[in-house]
Amino acid sequence: MNPSDRSIRAGWQQFSLYSVLIMVFVGLFTNLATLALIAFAVETLYIPLTVIIILVNLLVAAGTVDGISDWDAIRHDYDEEEKKTHLAERFAQTSTTFFKALLCLIFGSIAFAQLYVIYLA
Repeated sequence: MNPSDRSIRAGWQQFSLYSVLIMVFVGLFTNLATLALIAFAVETLYIPLTVIIILVNLLVAAGTVDGISDWDAIRHDYDEEEKKTHLAERFAQTSTTFFKALLCLIFGSIAFAQLYVIYLA
């Protein structure tokens, strides 16, 4: 592989990690906003809030899992020389399945907790 291929792969890998971070921050800020609306809203807003809570958390969970999968796919495209670098060896030790499950658990729990507060608390 030539250096430009490596550079292109590194750029795509960085982009996929940024997309994960963007999705996480969008999810966190949206959930903070919905928590504020739950705290101060009247009951007439509960149905729209429910839709927002479910869809945003599903989108964030799917987006983060997809971004992590993109990052992992790029990592698997390394050539033999690139796989011997310290960074590639470090990336090979990272369990992407754990992070996918963790992010789904986080945003699923946030959605469940908010819906619990709206309807059962």
